[in-house]
Amino acid sequence: MAETPKNTPASETEDKASQVTPAAQDTNVKKDKNDSKQAPVLLTPEEKKERSLAFDRFITWGLIFVAVYSVFSGLGDYINPRNSMNLLYEELNTLNPAFKLGNFENITFAVQMGWVAVTIQAVVLAMVVWISRQRMKAKKFSWWIPVLGAVISNALSTACIFIALFADPGFQEALNNVINAG
Repeated sequence: MAETPKNTPASETEDKASQVTPAAQDTNVKKDKNDSKQAPVLLTPEEKKERSLAFDRFITWGLIFVAVYSVFSGLGDYINPRNSMNLLYEELNTLNPAFKLGNFENITFAVQMGWVAVTIQAVVLAMVVWISRQRMKAKKFSWWIPVLGAVISNALSTACIFIALFADPGFQEALNNVINAG
């Protein structure tokens, strides 16, 4: 029988070479598109932490960007509160017609409280940025700092709006009328 490549006896080295997986034979060969059933590469704890921290930084800076946008987009309403407060009065009249509120009159005080609210928001935002950067440098999670800053900033700004609202003589009179009528 003539020897052909199919039935030629293999030497020991050829036999061992045929037992090696294709990936081990040539590492420079690109993987086949159908070769997606490989085991996933496990990350070390340090790599997992780095990925988590990178995602945390992305979320933190995104939340800070939203906070900056919020402060600057609301600036006009805090500095010129006449329209906002009159809309609030209309809503209160709609919810309870017994209020019978007219126009918001205490504009000067509301403007002062608006500046206080804007200043509070700017200070809280600056603190959020500083604390977040410090935590990022220390490789600690910081996504919750902007969230907490937003809660604090909104609570203090809302308090400023309520102070301006309750200081308006027209609102005080309407509130007394509703209380006395009930």
